[in-house]
Amino acid sequence: MMIATVFSFAGAIWLCVAVALLLMTLVCGLAQPYVQRRRASATARPAVSAILPIKHVDPGFDITQGSIFTQDYPDYEILISAAEADSPALSAARRIAASNPSHPCRFIHSSSAFAISPKLNNIAAPLSEARHDVVMTKDSNIALDPDAMTAFLRNLTPDVGLVVGIPVAVGPESFAARIEASLLNAHARLLLSASALGIGFGVGKVMVFRRGDLERAGGVKAMSQNLAEDTALSMAMAGIGLKTVFAHRTIRQEVGGRSLKAVFQRQARWAVIRRANELSYALEPLASPLPAALAAALAAPLAGWAAPAAFGVTLGGWFCAEIAFAAAKGWEISLWSPLAYLGREPLALAAWLRGWTTHEVIWASHKFDARSGAPAPRQNRSSREEV
Repeated sequence: MMIATVFSFAGAIWLCVAVALLLMTLVCGLAQPYVQRRRASATARPAVSAILPIKHVDPGFDITQGSIFTQDYPDYEILISAAEADSPALSAARRIAASNPSHPCRFIHSSSAFAISPKLNNIAAPLSEARHDVVMTKDSNIALDPDAMTAFLRNLTPDVGLVVGIPVAVGPESFAARIEASLLNAHARLLLSASALGIGFGVGKVMVFRRGDLERAGGVKAMSQNLAEDTALSMAMAGIGLKTVFAHRTIRQEVGGRSLKAVFQRQARWAVIRRANELSYALEPLASPLPAALAAALAAPLAGWAAPAAFGVTLGGWFCAEIAFAAAKGWEISLWSPLAYLGREPLALAAWLRGWTTHEVIWASHKFDARSGAPAPRQNRSSREEV
């Protein structure tokens, strides 16, 4: 009897903290665009080098790649980089570039291998070839609104070293993809609330920074032993006294079709990388509805409820809160949303548990130890092609 009471009170405490955290993220997430817009006081519009690393023909490739050519910005160049000399992604990128002749771009073959992160290896050569100090990097599954570059540059104030974007999922084409979209958008709510509270950290889908600041922070080689180049860049900027901030505008991540295995592997990979900060990683379940519902079931006797009823009400109430938030933000909602929500929770919990059991991650078909990575001795080489 005593043990049951202890578990009930523990469940009640967990539930109260989780619900308070949920309410805080809902309010702060809705407030973020207004709060961050007030902070985004930069008025200069310097020339920008937009770097687009590519490897695969990601979902919505024509839309995402084409979006960089339609930026309503006075002066920017486009550099598209790939580790391969030829690939379907390069062929598609050349076709898209040719259909936008009013904004010429350069294709750069980046065969660097000095870094653990394949993405950092891919952007190293175009960084050295860029003509401008201010750089924007964009992943190939991210679509930008025409005013996105302007919006990001507004956030690059003198005390800011890195501006990053919060991705919001669009265009899922399978049930597994809808699960991933639900995961991405739940994470986006947490990132928005962190931003409203003045907290920023590296998220690499879109990044804006100054090359001069990067060089002062040690350059790309200072980040070479970190799998998460976005986290490494944020830490490098902090090392020279500059902040990382989230832009007041979200960005669209094309999800496309996914398999359940691919979704789990992706989530497990990022779980292992996030575990580098073990305290915050250990607290992650507080932001998840499934542990909250289990806590409600444990606490149910204290309120005279049946455990299944408390579990169901908590899980359903959390879902309704998320759907209301998504509707207020204008994010995609469908009749599949309830099933995607129910599917995402056990998958996310399994990925989180997996993060405690291994330090190994698979990235670009290679295995790495998230703690130390592996040396890559080849030298940096690049070649250019004008389009």
